[in-house]
Amino acid sequence: MQSASAGARGGSELLLHTLVRLLAIRSPELRPALDEAAIPVLEAVGAEKIDVFLYQSASDTLVAMGTSNTPVARRQKELGLDRQPLANGGRVVRAFQTGEPLLDGHVELDQDELPGVRGALRVRSVINVAFEVDGDRRGVLSAISTQPEKFTLQDLEFMQAVAGWIGIIAERAQLSEAMAEQAYVQGQRSAADEVARLTPRQLEVASCIAEGLTNEEVAERLVLVNGTVANHVQAILTRLGLRTTAVSASTPVRQRRSETGRVLRASRDR
Repeated sequence: MQSASAGARGGSELLLHTLVRLLAIRSPELRPALDEAAIPVLEAVGAEKIDVFLYQSASDTLVAMGTSNTPVARRQKELGLDRQPLANGGRVVRAFQTGEPLLDGHVELDQDELPGVRGALRVRSVINVAFEVDGDRRGVLSAISTQPEKFTLQDLEFMQAVAGWIGIIAERAQLSEAMAEQAYVQGQRSAADEVARLTPRQLEVASCIAEGLTNEEVAERLVLVNGTVANHVQAILTRLGLRTTAVSASTPVRQRRSETGRVLRASRDR
């Protein structure tokens, strides 16, 4: 028979191994990273569901992301408990508002918990840990089980470490999004600069492209032959496509023209 101390060592090794697995996740996007992390964390603490609730200020609601795909998780979604407005209260909301962690092995006795969690979802054990992103509280990491007294203080400490990791990857995702947005804005500015260098006739053709006209329609409006219009269109695509990443040479002509129109409209609105 395994001794209690040996079991504790085994549990500690599992939790440490799980943290190492989390640190190896390299996805720059938040949701894929959380989805990848959900099952290892669930298995490490023996939970029936892991949630990462993120606060959405527009609706003043905590919304579950990275939810493990288990029967309890599916039941939670059916009951609408994957979205928890702050106005409704409950223990997840309290953890978010106060920043205080919760370890409870008899949720059925907690009258401050949501009735749907205690009743319909039949939760008996829970760990809730708030997490921060760049110094601001942004959500709650939650583990639940339908078994009483399921989680230990060691599990709580582990979940606090995971919450710290979530804060790190969320900040990384924000940085990645900010860099992508900056690159997009720079691309739009570059496109606008290129538009400014078009000849008067190319600008006329470009305006027609922005309206979605075909070569024949452009030729008819500007009283040009089709070949001349095609040359102008190619010159415009080349100028906008080779100096920005908005248009690719391998893109079908109709798609490139549509994309060119979008770039031109964006630069015109700038």
